[in-house]
Amino acid sequence: MALLEKIGHILKSDITKEFKLKKKLTDEVYELTFVDHLKKRRSIEVLGKKVNFSQAYIAELIQEAVRSCPSALNSQSSRIVVLFGDSHEDFWQIVKDVQRKLIAAHVFESTEMKIYQYRAGFGTILFYEDQQTIRQLQKKVPFNSDEFPVWSEQTSGMAQYAVWTALADLDIGACLKHYNPSIDLAIAQHFSIKDSWLLRAQLVFGSIEQAATIKDEPEDSERFKIFF
Repeated sequence: MALLEKIGHILKSDITKEFKLKKKLTDEVYELTFVDHLKKRRSIEVLGKKVNFSQAYIAELIQEAVRSCPSALNSQSSRIVVLFGDSHEDFWQIVKDVQRKLIAAHVFESTEMKIYQYRAGFGTILFYEDQQTIRQLQKKVPFNSDEFPVWSEQTSGMAQYAVWTALADLDIGACLKHYNPSIDLAIAQHFSIKDSWLLRAQLVFGSIEQAATIKDEPEDSERFKIFF
């Protein structure tokens, strides 16, 4: 009976506020869990170049993260372009040049300041989805033809999140941007990108020069429904 009373007390308690999601190894040492690593991924807007990992290591990490992501019918439609050094600088110069043509002069200054922040980072990752792969799958499985573009977006989103989290695990800051589609043509011409590759997002990364702000979150009751 005492055991049942204890169980009842636990079920009534608010475990979401107390459960730390850590595996206890000893009385003082905790092993970070997968969820802890997910929580490290935040949008870091102020970035620098003080990264303690080689470009080659980061490039391989990005590739492994993307390879590990699922895709509909194993389509593997994600395509990745990683920019370091001058290529990274060139990318953000192109973004600035394109935005200057699209944004009114009296508001362009704030946009330019943001672009300078991103240009100060260590590198940029461009996430593409290969439309030729998607078209081939639509022909192969016509019954789901309308769904493949949707599944492609989901595939890209998982790749973006996986890479972002992998970088956060190394204490490398990053933020996800969407200057596409206005920059698509200029970027494709500069970096010789295939016509069938569609740009979906840009992840700029570097050393964390300013911590992420505290974010507001909706109440759990508004986001989750749990049935037993």
